[in-house]
Amino acid sequence: MQDRTRDTRRTLIAAASDLLARGGPAHVTLRAVGAAADVSRTAPYRHFHDKDDLLSTVAAENLVALKAEMQRAVADTAADSTPLFRACLAYVQVAWEYPNHYRLEFGGDYAINPSRVLVDAAQDFTDYFNELVVEAQQSNALIAGDIREVGPLLWVLLHGLAMSNHLVADHTCEPGTGYQTEDMHRVLALALRNLAPR
Repeated sequence: MQDRTRDTRRTLIAAASDLLARGGPAHVTLRAVGAAADVSRTAPYRHFHDKDDLLSTVAAENLVALKAEMQRAVADTAADSTPLFRACLAYVQVAWEYPNHYRLEFGGDYAINPSRVLVDAAQDFTDYFNELVVEAQQSNALIAGDIREVGPLLWVLLHGLAMSNHLVADHTCEPGTGYQTEDMHRVLALALRNLAPR
């Protein structure tokens, strides 16, 4: 029985993630998720308090996946770049690949009332990001300074790169003004060079 309950919950989360990817938070309702997961109409309500609880779970899982992707990139020592560059590149790539997920977590389009699981995942991700900053400072790849200042400065840079293509995709910027995938290495390298010690 517990396995079936866990399977149903996983199916609901996967369905919600898919709906989010296709249409943003507005497309994710408990009823739509139940239909997409092919479960009873009441099943989503047995696993999640409300839409925010479900979206919090999806957002938390995506933060865990983002951290894992950054860690994988850092561990790829065959790449001819710094661990910080690889982590930052992975961050922007995930943001571009999953724009609706990224905007749910970082973009502010939908004001989510976060659950405890999302708060914990966000704190874990922030801790990891700060560790990256400190390690980059210690290896002289990033300017020295208070982590409370340097960390947000780096994140704002990454967030700007991540959101640049989202704005173009939403037609709030002129077509052709966003970055292309092939631009990402060059622009990120330029940005990080300007944050390196002089």
